[in-house]
Amino acid sequence: MTSMLSFDPLGAQLSPVSLIVVAALTGLYMRGLARPRRLRPQPAPWQVGLFFAGLGCLLLAFNAPLSPLGSSLFSVHQINHLLIRLLGPLLLAIAQPCGIWTAGMPRGARRRIADEARRPFERALRSPWAATALLVATLYVWQVPALFDLAQRVPAVELAAHLGMAAAGLWFFALLLDPRDPPEGMRRGARLLCGIVVIVSNILLGSLMTLKEVVLYGATGPGVSLTPLTDETIGGYTIWVPSSMIMIVAIVLVFNGWNRAEERRWNARHTLMRQSNSAALEFPETAQELRLKVTRPNRDLGRTLAVAALSMFAVVMVTAITVVSLG
Repeated sequence: MTSMLSFDPLGAQLSPVSLIVVAALTGLYMRGLARPRRLRPQPAPWQVGLFFAGLGCLLLAFNAPLSPLGSSLFSVHQINHLLIRLLGPLLLAIAQPCGIWTAGMPRGARRRIADEARRPFERALRSPWAATALLVATLYVWQVPALFDLAQRVPAVELAAHLGMAAAGLWFFALLLDPRDPPEGMRRGARLLCGIVVIVSNILLGSLMTLKEVVLYGATGPGVSLTPLTDETIGGYTIWVPSSMIMIVAIVLVFNGWNRAEERRWNARHTLMRQSNSAALEFPETAQELRLKVTRPNRDLGRTLAVAALSMFAVVMVTAITVVSLG
């Protein structure tokens, strides 16, 4: 059994699974684009570009030269995780390819997907906190030294870990950047909180890895000039800063989507008011009514951002104090 798990005919240079998956996604996307416009969304050119850029990030992470280097350098391995877990899925989510993928499927498959969308399992997939917990778990679980070493020694385990990271990232960002309004899409405030939770988790683990003074992995191999501690420090910085910057971009996109949603609702206010008398109360007509409507939401948003900033500062300070005390 161990020999089967360790069997890797192409080594770390090439990942057949990644090539097959990316080829399948690309083929389905191109098939969807070939469908009549009335049957599919019409993506902007920049969305098509981001779609292929996202797939390119996944290919870069799964194959040479990063994949072989990741087996020797902990820091490069964290770059792989950054591409697989965050950057690639974020670019794909911005491109919004799901409608085009669906259009490219056979009619029977499209009908089954529509049926599944009305079932409890699909509703469970809309849970923002489940998606957030899985994304954070894929970061923390595979940094446990014993599991990290196992993944380095057994190619099948490493492949499963990376595929799980990619799936968790796609699930999370698809919910975070869903253009639909509630109840189909996540509540805007929940999206913001989920993004902040992921940033705090990156800061907590990344700062710990950066500031620690002991070697946990020792992943450097022959021909590598970095010492194991330096290598792990760079890897911790990658978890800490670049990962958090990607999440800040995602949060900015959440705010932009929030603003567009409010504009759509405002532009449709006359239709909504004709449909329901109570809807008229949601659209203020005077400055005083506007203040009454936005005071509490703005206060809650300000408190959320203040607590987020304080949490990030506290995580870094507590980590630094802990590392210094234990050292």
